[in-house]
Amino acid sequence: MDTDRTGSPRLEAMSGGERQAIGTRPLPAGIRFIEFFGLPGIGKTTASHLLAERLRRTGSRVDEKRMTWEDKPLVARQLNRLSLVLPRLRNHDFRSIALRTARYVAEDGQEAPADLMRWTWNLWSVAAYLAEERSKDVDVTILDQGLLQGFWSVLLKSRHRGTSEHWLDIMSAIGLDDIVFVDLRGSTDLALNRVRGRDDRASRLQREPSTGQLSLWTKAERAYCAIAADLWKTQAAARGMPMFAVVDMMASASPDEVADKTLQAVLLTYQRRHSAIEPGGQT
Repeated sequence: MDTDRTGSPRLEAMSGGERQAIGTRPLPAGIRFIEFFGLPGIGKTTASHLLAERLRRTGSRVDEKRMTWEDKPLVARQLNRLSLVLPRLRNHDFRSIALRTARYVAEDGQEAPADLMRWTWNLWSVAAYLAEERSKDVDVTILDQGLLQGFWSVLLKSRHRGTSEHWLDIMSAIGLDDIVFVDLRGSTDLALNRVRGRDDRASRLQREPSTGQLSLWTKAERAYCAIAADLWKTQAAARGMPMFAVVDMMASASPDEVADKTLQAVLLTYQRRHSAIEPGGQT
């Protein structure tokens, strides 16, 4: 089986050869969230939108969310986050997660005090959003980014001082059994070229002065590889560990091809998890 520098198997090596029937098979009930992860510009938002369209064609009830809330003005984004987080703080379990998250970000150290507050608040918002979505009558929620991208932001500006617990412990407390994380894995050059070709300046790597961009991209790739490698170390475990799928991003691949591969990878990852939980693969 082929692997890459993080040690993770690639989709082509895992999929066996025969394609899934795209657009004809709904997701298993055990998948409540599909969250995309990858370098800025790699194609998370486009892939998440096209995957949502495919699942709707199967009759699935799909929520589609950009966790950055970039479609809203700044004040509206913060009010939306407040409406999610504040009611949850009355819950003991959520308060515990919030405190652990804040401690983790503080212990790891950030390059600027504002980053400590920004990334803590972002992770609180994502955790509250997941809790809110779990209470809704929806088959699946598609996130163009969420928990993994939040911890990637922490590692991007981290001083690496050492923490009393691992970020995966906090994610496990938030709940992982119903989430499939999709790693859109491509080269840094591919992501960089796509970011440079955009004119929305939505990514912090676009806003970075040109003198510091290469350094920041190096940090971005390092943080991304660290998270991916940690996740693949957990894959021998069964329940309680993340379901993690990899889709290789090629410059020549069309958005529709990426969405098709994503659906294949999600189904395959779920099947592997249940084969590990129940001997013989009986679900």
